[in-house]
Amino acid sequence: MKFRSRRLLNKQSAGPVCRVMRTARLSVKPKRDDRVERFVNRRANLVAAPVPKVASRTVKQMFVGMRETGGDIEEHLTPDEIRQTYPTAFVFSFVRNPWARVYSCWKDKIDDAVTPGKLSIISRFHHLYPFMPFEEFVEWLETEDGSDAHADRHWLSQTAHLSSSLGQSFCDFIGRIEAFDDGLREIQRRTGATLSSTGALNVQNRSESYVRVFSPRAKRIIGQRYGNDIETFGYQFN
Repeated sequence: MKFRSRRLLNKQSAGPVCRVMRTARLSVKPKRDDRVERFVNRRANLVAAPVPKVASRTVKQMFVGMRETGGDIEEHLTPDEIRQTYPTAFVFSFVRNPWARVYSCWKDKIDDAVTPGKLSIISRFHHLYPFMPFEEFVEWLETEDGSDAHADRHWLSQTAHLSSSLGQSFCDFIGRIEAFDDGLREIQRRTGATLSSTGALNVQNRSESYVRVFSPRAKRIIGQRYGNDIETFGYQFN
C-alpha cells in the first residue's frame, strides 16, 4: 500500500507508462469493480460498507480505533457477499452529493495520476488518460466504457455499491457525509457501539469547491449518469 501511494511519476512520464500498461490489459472489457473494503467489529456485530470517495479512510480509522473491542477486521466483499457473510450484522454506510463525488474522483484519480496505483486504474479503460480535463472526463462517464457495467469502484454509482444484485439495499442505515456526525450518533443510538470521529473529514473542507467547476452541460450529464443516486438519496446540485 505504501508503494502505491508514492509519487513516482510526473506529467511527462505518466502518459507513456499508462500506454504500456494499457497494451497489456485491454484485451478484456473491465468488469464492475464492486468487491471493496468492508470493516467489521464482530463483538458489536457491526459492519461498515463505505463507498469509495465517501470518507472511506475516515471510517477505516474509526474501526482501527475499535481494535480493543473486536474491530479492525477488513474484508473485500461484493454487495451480495456482505449479507451472506454477516446475515445478522448491523450494516451502515454513507453517501455523498454525486456531483461532489465525481469531482473528487477526477481530482484524485485522473488529475493527480502520478502513482502506479492510479495509472493501473486508468489503463483498464479505453479513451481514459492521465490528466484528462474535467469536462472530458465527465463526457467519458456517459459512454459505455464509463458506465456502471464496467465502472471502477471510484466512479461506480453509490446505489450500485449499496444494492444487491436484485436491486435491494443491504444497509440498515445510510447517512449523508454532509451530516456525518449526526449519522454516527444515530448508529450509536441504534447499536450501542462507540464510534469516534477521527477529526474533520476531508470532504467537508471542500464541500462547495465542486460547484464552480461544473459547466451547465457537465452538470446535466452527471445528473443523468447518476440519476439513481440523486433520486434515491435526495440530492440536488448544491
